[in-house]
Amino acid sequence: MKNIEKYSFFIVILLLAQTLPAQSAHSLQREADRQYSKSNYRNAEQGYRKASEKKANDPALLYNTGNAIYQQGNYAASEPFFEKAAQSAKEPAKRADALHNLGNAYLKQQKYREAVEAYENSLRQRPGDSETKVNLQLAKKKLQQQQQEQQQQNQQNQQQNNDQQDQQQQQQNNDQQNQQQQNQQPNEQPQQPDQQPQQQQQQDGRMTPEQAKRLLETAVAPEDRRNAKKYREQEPGKHQVRPKKDW
Repeated sequence: MKNIEKYSFFIVILLLAQTLPAQSAHSLQREADRQYSKSNYRNAEQGYRKASEKKANDPALLYNTGNAIYQQGNYAASEPFFEKAAQSAKEPAKRADALHNLGNAYLKQQKYREAVEAYENSLRQRPGDSETKVNLQLAKKKLQQQQQEQQQQNQQNQQQNNDQQDQQQQQQNNDQQNQQQQNQQPNEQPQQPDQQPQQQQQQDGRMTPEQAKRLLETAVAPEDRRNAKKYREQEPGKHQVRPKKDW
């Protein structure tokens, strides 16, 4: 009888040991839910994370953890929890909820293309969800506006590049014209090379043609004047009228 009691007590202890982790995860999740309902999202996140350590890959814990992080404004950090929740959820409705909230996280970050894809995937799981349809249309409208703004920005950048290239080309043309004008200006400096041979001849002791001409003029002119005087003195004698002889 005592052996049977000991054996029964051992079975009870073993069963309690197997159920305690699940109860602990459940209690942590319940406490995190209470914190979430009080808008204590940071405490709720910590509670859900602790519960996930004891119950890994649970879709509800992943989904709630993502919601607590999302409510704190950490939209990018909430993305992987919604993605994992959608992957691990078995029911289409739960997958739709996770994908819907994933689309919201993308929408908050202006990732409109990703938001459209998330909402469309959510509607594939639950086609009649009106809220998801509204968010999908909003994401598509935002995406179109974003694309138009990006296109306008690209056009402005291209126009600025073209204007800058035109200014550079105009500056180059102006520089070339200025250079050509400088090259075409007449040389107003005296032409020294023409005087160099004359100076060189003077340095060599030789007489230039111009110097020889001046020297000849100065040498010949006085002699011409003397000869002319003698000629004038003798001229009357040549033409003197003498008396005729008697025959």
